[in-house]
Amino acid sequence: MKYGYIGLGNLGGHLAASLQRNGFDLVVHDLNRDLAERHLKAGAVWAASPRAVAEQVDHVFTCLPSPAVSEAVLDNMLPAISGKTWIENSTLGRDEILRLAGRAQASGAKV
Repeated sequence: MKYGYIGLGNLGGHLAASLQRNGFDLVVHDLNRDLAERHLKAGAVWAASPRAVAEQVDHVFTCLPSPAVSEAVLDNMLPAISGKTWIENSTLGRDEILRLAGRAQASGAKV
């Protein structure tokens, strides 16, 4: 199985590194490619967009800075998310998580 990680900031970068240390194959994306460099050096694969991540993996983690960014990333992934598991690690309110999860599920994602 292959995993994707989108959002490699303070928290996401550490969580993605933990996955790598534990032997998970990882495809990564962040708006700031510099944040991906340590992951790429450790064997991760770069993807040019959230959709490109979803196209290459079985499970996608996101760890993003705001509800608006989480929704924009989900919008980009929707065409490629059917049959994939989406794990949202962003700090979002319950109602926002449920709304976004409903959209992902309607596109065939497992949440």
